[in-house]
Amino acid sequence: MNFGQIIRSDSGSFSKCTDWNLILRMKHTRIKKTDHPLFAQAWRLYKKSFPPQERRQLRTQRKVMDNPRYHFDLITDEGLFVGFVLWWGFDDIRYIEHLATSPRLRGKGCGRRILERFVSGSDAPILLEVEHPTDEIGWRRIGFYRRAGFILNEYPYSHPPYKTGGEYVPLMLMTWPDALTKSNLKRFLEKHHPVIHESVLSDAGK
Repeated sequence: MNFGQIIRSDSGSFSKCTDWNLILRMKHTRIKKTDHPLFAQAWRLYKKSFPPQERRQLRTQRKVMDNPRYHFDLITDEGLFVGFVLWWGFDDIRYIEHLATSPRLRGKGCGRRILERFVSGSDAPILLEVEHPTDEIGWRRIGFYRRAGFILNEYPYSHPPYKTGGEYVPLMLMTWPDALTKSNLKRFLEKHHPVIHESVLSDAGK
């Protein structure tokens, strides 16, 4: 999904992310269960950062965390919650599903540093979704990714619903480091979408 709207205040104090000491201190921790001590804080940020149609329900979130390809990565600074990157690691592509940082870090460049660190973690291509830009905020989000080297693609695309009976959400796709080809889009939709949304489909079958 797109970069989360940062609207929640959290406790703790942080240095500016323009200070590379903070970047070096940032710790990425993959969690696989919702009973992790920082999951509740991350979930609050998740719910505040993304509209209902663009986020999972808690019961399907629990299911998807059992998938070995899914990563729920917490980012902390000396034990304090900084944000998260929720992504999928496939053989041919990395798909960022959700990314958000603590409101206390708004405007300090931390989101950019987190994204840059993620990008540099592998040579594998990256795909993510952004909302259609209808205002300045929408274009700023696209600009955020473009400055990290992402390309905005013009293919028609809709994200499947996250809950039974939900509606598809029209979104746009951005990719790194190259533009998306029709064949790669077809592969993503046919091979990876069923895996990404399996927890929703299985939940609907009950």
